[in-house]
Amino acid sequence: MQTKNPNILGIFQQKGGVGKSLVSSIIAEYASIKANMNVLIVDLDMQCNSSDYWVGMESSPQSTGGQLPPIHPDWIEGDEDYEGIEQRSTIADTFYGKEILAYETFVNPKNGFKGKVDCLLGHPALLEKINTEFSNESGNIEAKVINRLKEVLFNEFVGGEYDLVVLDTGPSRNPVFRSAIRCATHAVIPFEPEEKSMQGINAMIQVIQSDNFSRDDDEQLKLIGLVPNKVKISTKLHKGTLDMLHESLSSIMIPRDLYLPNSVAFPERDLKGIDPKSIFQISKHHTALKHSESLCKYLLGEIFSEKELNSKLAK
Repeated sequence: MQTKNPNILGIFQQKGGVGKSLVSSIIAEYASIKANMNVLIVDLDMQCNSSDYWVGMESSPQSTGGQLPPIHPDWIEGDEDYEGIEQRSTIADTFYGKEILAYETFVNPKNGFKGKVDCLLGHPALLEKINTEFSNESGNIEAKVINRLKEVLFNEFVGGEYDLVVLDTGPSRNPVFRSAIRCATHAVIPFEPEEKSMQGINAMIQVIQSDNFSRDDDEQLKLIGLVPNKVKISTKLHKGTLDMLHESLSSIMIPRDLYLPNSVAFPERDLKGIDPKSIFQISKHHTALKHSESLCKYLLGEIFSEKELNSKLAK
């Protein structure tokens, strides 16, 4: 089978709390459960919300961020196959030249799914350490951090295993964030249609434009568009804000009828032990599911060819 470099979708926003982890998980769920794809989630946010949702973090009050990734279930002490791999393997390890292991999630063939989602977990303390050690003042950013994720993820080995890689990033413009920008092939910017949430949009657009200046013409980072989240479409504030954005930023706004509504169905997914876990396993009549399906089909249609996506959906 011919292999190729993977499609890498970055979920970016300079503001925190706008739904980056939610959007990344919804896209991964749709791609794996509905489109039968193999997906890799990469958690680059020190909050580690994606790691906790997909795998589960361990409480550690004395640790930075109050939590630690769990010991990898396949890791065996003394086994030469795992030599040089940390027992709590995370994406942070790759910035120190170590091999890394992805964790299996509830979306996998053993649970009856045709596709799968694997997750490279985050590590609050180590991600913070990387951002401190390789700050702008150090002069070591370019070689050691900015290009690192692209070296590890944008290759035929990853492309042969996964149809899509999704980067869940933090809000700060730090070295790890810049590495994610350099690595991504596609990008979306989630936002809530309120003033404070939108303050990071222009800055984020400038970051993408700046990185594209250093890329070849055939390797440009494609901004798919702005993704409205927690939308209360019946309110004048949200509807008016979206109308304004469709006029002023029409070239990067996704179609008007595509957004994630303000629904309790989304935070309910975070409850431990809840069943069903995925938004795509709840009632097909639920508003949250309908909007999620429409949004994700559009976003994947901007990443994959129509023929390729329809082939996946028809499996």
